[in-house]
Amino acid sequence: MADRIGVLGGATTATAATTTVYTVPSSKAAKGRLFYEIQGAADGTTDFTITVNGIDVLVHSNITASNYLFSSPNALKEGPLAAQATGVDGDTTCTPAPNEYFLSAADVVTYTIAGTTALACNVQFVGTEIDV
Repeated sequence: MADRIGVLGGATTATAATTTVYTVPSSKAAKGRLFYEIQGAADGTTDFTITVNGIDVLVHSNITASNYLFSSPNALKEGPLAAQATGVDGDTTCTPAPNEYFLSAADVVTYTIAGTTALACNVQFVGTEIDV
């Protein structure tokens, strides 16, 4: 099988649940970064957690009413901001975060929304997947 580069997995489920973004296939390994944006519910009670292979790498409770959290070139978490990322500077540009994750076969990337369902959510794992 061939190596892959780009978006290895993604999900857009905004309901309160745990959602799988990416699972490394057997006989593969992956290196990648998280790329996401979520808009919290109007009542300000949306909780958001991203987990990589069983370790919570981002936890944010009670996203400010209808505000956005997103990954940037500077940090895994920017916001909450009242408007979507504008791209004006590093703090307002939605891109894959600088943190890199090294995964083996069967490792999993998930996110959990708790409390009130988010208004919108898009989480991607981008990088390279190779044969091992």
